Amino acid sequence: MKDIEYVKELLRSKYATERDLEIPYPSLAAVVQEQEFSFAEGVVAGEVSFGSENRDGKRYLKFESGGKSIYTHRFIVSYALGRWMPRECDVDHINHDPTDNRPSNLRIVTPRDNGSNKRKALLSELVDLDGVKEKQSEPVPEKVVVPVPEPEPEPYKTEIPTNLFDISKAPMSSGSIPVTRFTGETKPANYAGAFGGMWYKTNLDTWHLLFEPPAELRR
Repeated sequence: MKDIEYVKELLRSKYATERDLEIPYPSLAAVVQEQEFSFAEGVVAGEVSFGSENRDGKRYLKFESGGKSIYTHRFIVSYALGRWMPRECDVDHINHDPTDNRPSNLRIVTPRDNGSNKRKALLSELVDLDGVKEKQSEPVPEKVVVPVPEPEPEPYKTEIPTNLFDISKAPMSSGSIPVTRFTGETKPANYAGAFGGMWYKTNLDTWHLLFEPPAELRR
């Protein structure tokens, strides 16, 4: 089987993107939204070098996203594929420069090899690189912020004595009905104040709304 056919068949399968005990990759869409990068140049903002130097004194590049260290070359390949690339495959730099992550300089190395001659699939053989470049040039849609409606004002509540209609406090008797007298204690009637009303307390612990003092209190 030719290498390009093997890779295409692998991409059509349900493959693993990381090995056991490795930190899972964050959502590729989330990384694309959060990271500033140039697909054409193969550069990600905030990337740093790591690992041992090659014979030219250059190292691979990586960046942090979603709590995971991500190789720039694997991210560029995955962005072109539209999902994270298979973990069983590696990315080879054609010009042997690990800092040159342009899509045209990357190819997928499969485990299917013969001695030192590794089979390699060019990224350009798998995807339309020009189409992916045009895709990245499209403006990223802005997040829609849904306004939270303001709460409706509570209706105006008129202060009314809580025991106005509470007859449980009235003494119960099988004998004669007790005589009602006013004690002289009063409360202003907020909603009737404009008309001169006033609440008057009785000896039965009840309240009466009157617009003039009772006769017994006008002495």
